[in-house]
Amino acid sequence: MKLIRLISRIIVGLVFIFSGFVKAVDPWGTAYKLNDYFYAMGLEFLAPFSFIFSVLLIYAEFVIGILLTFNSYIKLASLFALLFMLIFTPLTFWLAIANPVSDCGCFGDAVKLTNWETFWKNVVLIILTIIVFLKRQSIYSFWSKTAQFIIFIVSSVFIIFVMYYSYVHLPIIDFLPYKKGNNLKELMQIPPNAPKDEYIQYVILKDTIENKEIKIDINTYANDSTYWASGTKYKYISITDPVLVKKGYEPPIHDFNIYDEQNNNYIDSVLNYKGYSFLFVSHSIDKASSKNLNKIKNIYEFSIKNNILFFALTASTEEAKKKFLEKNKLPFKFYFCDETTLKTMIRSNPGLLLLKGPIVIEKWSFYDFPEIDEIKQIIK
Repeated sequence: MKLIRLISRIIVGLVFIFSGFVKAVDPWGTAYKLNDYFYAMGLEFLAPFSFIFSVLLIYAEFVIGILLTFNSYIKLASLFALLFMLIFTPLTFWLAIANPVSDCGCFGDAVKLTNWETFWKNVVLIILTIIVFLKRQSIYSFWSKTAQFIIFIVSSVFIIFVMYYSYVHLPIIDFLPYKKGNNLKELMQIPPNAPKDEYIQYVILKDTIENKEIKIDINTYANDSTYWASGTKYKYISITDPVLVKKGYEPPIHDFNIYDEQNNNYIDSVLNYKGYSFLFVSHSIDKASSKNLNKIKNIYEFSIKNNILFFALTASTEEAKKKFLEKNKLPFKFYFCDETTLKTMIRSNPGLLLLKGPIVIEKWSFYDFPEIDEIKQIIK
């Protein structure tokens, strides 16, 4: 039994550590996922606090994992781990049944699991957590009280630093498809033999004898004359729009387009360009920081003089764009791009990407917008 307790404690602890850390390097990503949850559950009023919930969730998950793994404050750690699992196991069961979001985000963007995979993972974890919790009185720590306190403080400071750095700058580890070195054009392509989306339509019929409506798929309807032959008891009512029954292959990058006011798409102009391109990104202009925008103005002017493309991208309204440009006296215009795509592109509002052709060369948060000399060194 002692070995089972040890294995259970280590497994639960390591999973909590990994889950907390991969979310800590991208706290905005966790906040966006919590937003999805809130809207799916009808809790839209919590959306403004999603980042705060994200930080608290990440902190608790990582520190609980450290305490379990290093056998510190085991009674408290096992209690909070059990509370975690008692909350999230039923939640992931609901996600698996209702499927309101495609990915639970339990391991951030580092590891993608289906909702059913997430649920069964939690079933295993809650069993192991219950073992640790029930046997917590029999688990003795060889650490002194001072050492246990130091473990708690060091783990707390470490995870807070990781979240702060990733918030102020950009994720320490970028798991997203727009990370440095990636070829965006390749990540937008669909392999020739990739599975395609599968759809089906349903025929709505009325059973005139039992006076009730039934729904059958169109293939069954076409192949069974019972439903349409002369003298049938069924009366045709309507046919549904195609319904997605099986998702096909989706490339890592999709919905990446650059539209102007006339709906012209400039995405090929950027990805097929032989030189450099700057993408100034703000998914929501009304929430964007005005910090260091004088550097963006300089970068735009430098780009014009040196045959470097410059596109400012947003999903905001025309009114919001106009107000932002006038307030900050910026000389360029904004193009439209999907909001989710922009949030995936860079976890900063605003942020800046430098491409050479379709390849991401560098990314900057608004805290770190570069000087012209730095850009010269990069493109040299």
